Amino acid sequence: MAGQFVESLYPGQAFQGFHFDEILYQTQTPFQSIAIYRAPVLGRVLVLDGIVQTTEADEFIYHEMLVHVPLMAVPAPRKVMIVGGGDGGCLREALKHPIDHVDLVEIDIKVIESSREHLPTLNDNGRAFDDPRVSVVVEDAFKYMKEHRGEYDAIIVDSTDPVGMAEALFSDEFYRLCRDSLSPQGALSAQDGVVFFQRDEAARSVAALRNLGLHAGVYLAAVPTYYGGNMTLGIAGRHADVLKPDLAKLRERFKALTGETRHYSPEVHAASFVLPRWINELVEGSKS
Repeated sequence: MAGQFVESLYPGQAFQGFHFDEILYQTQTPFQSIAIYRAPVLGRVLVLDGIVQTTEADEFIYHEMLVHVPLMAVPAPRKVMIVGGGDGGCLREALKHPIDHVDLVEIDIKVIESSREHLPTLNDNGRAFDDPRVSVVVEDAFKYMKEHRGEYDAIIVDSTDPVGMAEALFSDEFYRLCRDSLSPQGALSAQDGVVFFQRDEAARSVAALRNLGLHAGVYLAAVPTYYGGNMTLGIAGRHADVLKPDLAKLRERFKALTGETRHYSPEVHAASFVLPRWINELVEGSKS
């Protein structure tokens, strides 16, 4: 049945809206509501708790930038953890690197199951989940990370916005667990919202990560689905090099990737760290 969807992420504002041809999947789990729509322009659209998460049309921008920037910032990463990411998009991109193992830690099995069936372009028709290098862990990431200290060369936090259940993924405790789970060379990335509307999110995350002794900052990606312009993606690492992209090193590491990227390149990686003054002031202006 055709209809119209309107997202209200912030009070008083109706941002994301689209007409859809069909509701492909809809359910309520113990954790959240899940819906997948088929839309004329956006393709298939994943919505969790009434908030648009990703669309077939532009997911590659978000997933490539969230994954390749931290993995390319670390020399020879071998073990990766993805927190959330049950649609498989981050997993698909991580597997393009010559890594040994990926743990996908997703609390809601229904996100994985519904994405396998209804969002096959995000996970290579389920092959990303079935890759022998992958362990799919259906568990609370808080509990899981307490048992896996110092293991990961890269941690990718593919979370929803800090509303409801996902709010804990922006807490000081969560960032501490991430830090403790990183290897001595490790780096992490996380989505920090559309900075024009979510003006404090990146500043809080960066300050919290720096308070834990990590080198932290943000880089930018413009994803059409996420209304409001540039999205800030947080990055933090054991070493300051994660914030200072070396184009020559990036180009050399890029040669090792299998498959193709549609948005990411070493040049885009380096350019994404150049922040407009107003964004830099917002990110650096809050220390609490």
